[in-house]
Amino acid sequence: MHSTLNKTAPLLGCLLAFSLFSACQSPKKEKKTKETVAVQAHTLKPLDYDLQHPVKVSSLPPVLKEISGITYVKPGQLAAINDEQGDLFLINYQTGKMTEQRIWGNAGDYEDIVYHEGKFYVLRSDGQLFIFTLNQTYLPGGVISGESKSIKTFNLQLPGQNEVEGLTFDSKTGWFFVAAKETKNAKNERYVYFYDQQKNASWKGIVLRKKSFEEVGLTGKDTEFKPSAIATHPQTKEVYILASVGHKLLVLDRKGGNFVAIEKLDPKVFEQPEGICFAPDGTLFLSSEGKKGPGKIWQFKPRTE
Repeated sequence: MHSTLNKTAPLLGCLLAFSLFSACQSPKKEKKTKETVAVQAHTLKPLDYDLQHPVKVSSLPPVLKEISGITYVKPGQLAAINDEQGDLFLINYQTGKMTEQRIWGNAGDYEDIVYHEGKFYVLRSDGQLFIFTLNQTYLPGGVISGESKSIKTFNLQLPGQNEVEGLTFDSKTGWFFVAAKETKNAKNERYVYFYDQQKNASWKGIVLRKKSFEEVGLTGKDTEFKPSAIATHPQTKEVYILASVGHKLLVLDRKGGNFVAIEKLDPKVFEQPEGICFAPDGTLFLSSEGKKGPGKIWQFKPRTE
């Protein structure tokens, strides 16, 4: 059902400023737009997770048919958003049941969510970021007023004109990673931006090119890749990028920006994969919108050697 590419090839097109990670500090302004080409022979390995054998698959209620983002909150609990409502959904991932629905904002095109240090960060497709705590939300039927709830909102001011879909917090650098589904005038390139909240600065961090996929053996439609979600592994710190358009899960290393693994996703199983997150122990969660069926969340444990 799924296939893992395992070939040796130079990766010339994946541009990544991963040298920034070792400093764990925001680079000087004049260096933020500089791109470094990673040239390294690299062998793709099997994904660390067997996507054909999940630990658990949870079908979600109709309100989450268009689930667009998930985040780990605490043991036993995930939080999710859907594509159109300013609602927060709490899910018990051990039972697969939605335990609570909270309201934090108005209707909008919301794409991803991150929970970090007691706060929820929700990303809108135009680059607007909303920040709130659980006690700033309402139960269904409550009055909606952004002013009264004092929810913070601001524009990430990313370079270029982007439609963004993925958001994660990277504990190694202390930065947010923002994955763009598309960027104007960048037909064959996809970008991941780094955002330093402390300095309110963002810059282009990862550049993925069509040529990168061709150089590891992908051709034709298999080279399509439009990010829909992003996460960093809590232990290996590798960067996982999920694509709904292209139906792939891509893993990058943190040294040279090389592909570590590329996993094709069966569109009959993962109808529209839109969400990814990890538990601290390395448990992987993937979510998909439903087309013919309900929205779903899959849970995977790392492979054992």
